[in-house]
Amino acid sequence: MKRRKVASVLLPAVLLIPGLGGCAKSVDNGASGNDVTAAPSVENIEEPDAVNAGANEAVGLPTDDWVGRWNGPEGLFLDIQPSPDGKSGHYAIANKDNLDRQGDYAGVAEGTTIRFVRDGKDLAIRPGIGNDTGFKYLAGKTDCLIVVPGKEGYCR
Repeated sequence: MKRRKVASVLLPAVLLIPGLGGCAKSVDNGASGNDVTAAPSVENIEEPDAVNAGANEAVGLPTDDWVGRWNGPEGLFLDIQPSPDGKSGHYAIANKDNLDRQGDYAGVAEGTTIRFVRDGKDLAIRPGIGNDTGFKYLAGKTDCLIVVPGKEGYCR
């Protein structure tokens, strides 16, 4: 466990200002120079391991759980990988969305979606279920990603 030193310092909280309503004037006969204030105390406080463990770790995005290959019918797929630039929330997407085309796209996390542009259209990958994909082949599955509701989706 890491230990952190915490200093507690007592500061005088008395301030006498002449003329302030209800305050009496103070007479100093040199006695205030003899006041001894306790030195600051230092104590060791132990931090919980859970706090220490997470202190230097980055918090992942919900979309990070989607990394990997997602399958559709007839060889269609969506493959999501972390972006080669290493930026958090950026993804490299390989996608075969129909029998005639396969492309690579750059995706960016936005909340609980990954946004990317295909054929000039801004699309969002979101979580869903097999019934939302529009494919009988995926009906009943529960771990899926939807690109176009009712027309395009992929499951694990």
